[in-house]
Parts: sequence; structure tokens; C-alpha cells
Amino acid sequence: MNKYIAGLIAAIASASTGFAIHVASQSRVQAWVDSHMQGHTVTPSWEVRYVALATSLEAGIALVILYALVRTTLPVKSSLARGLLLGVLLLAVMGRLFRQPMMNLIIGNPFSVVVVQDGVSWVLWLCMCVVVALAYDLLVPNNVP
Repeated sequence: MNKYIAGLIAAIASASTGFAIHVASQSRVQAWVDSHMQGHTVTPSWEVRYVALATSLEAGIALVILYALVRTTLPVKSSLARGLLLGVLLLAVMGRLFRQPMMNLIIGNPFSVVVVQDGVSWVLWLCMCVVVALAYDLLVPNNVP
């Protein structure tokens, strides 16, 4: 089978599976959460920010591993371009590149709100990926496995 047709079939199967699980579970999960949160108050605190900072290393480590696995196969030569491409791919994998902004517009969020909300996500992931690519390429030359 042609690899592009196979890829399209795999993409449709994967997206359909994720969508079906999301739609089937969303209302039930939300109802369950609502029932278990009645009477509970959640307040922001500085302590959670310290935990968030420490555990953000999880994403950094995952990005380094992913970048190390794909960097020689990315179709661009510069570290900056590879970092940007990795960021675009990750945003698309998470549905944050086009899907989430489009859904936010469709439900009625003003364009300016969509730009700010989704723009923060874009800036965050693109910057993280560029930093990973620049730092990793500086510390590990391309000719080293």
C-alpha cells in the first residue's frame, strides 16, 4: 500500500478514536467531577507554583528525548528552524495549532481573546522547542550519535 494512503488511514483511525473517547466521556467525566467537587474550594497558592516549576522538567526532558530522536530527520538544517518545526508539530499533535483556536472562535470567543489565549500556548511551546534545539545542538554536535 502507498505510504501516504496508509498514513492517511492511520491518521483518520487515530483521530476518530480520540474524538470518540472524548465525546463519549466528556459529559460523564464533567458530571462526576462536579458531584465530587461540591463543597470543596480550590484556591491558588504559591506552593503549587513551586511544584509546577519542579515538575515542568518532565516536559523539558520529553522534548530533549523527542528532539534527539528526530533532529537528523527534520528537513531543515538550522537549529532555530528545527526547533520551530518541532514546536509546530507538537502544537498540531496537541490540537493547539488550528483545532483549539478554531473551536474557540466557533463557540463565540472574540478574535482578540482567541489570539491571546492560544497565542500564549503557541509562544510557550515554540520557545521551549527552539531552546531545546539550540541547546542540544550546541552541546551535542550532529555527527555524534
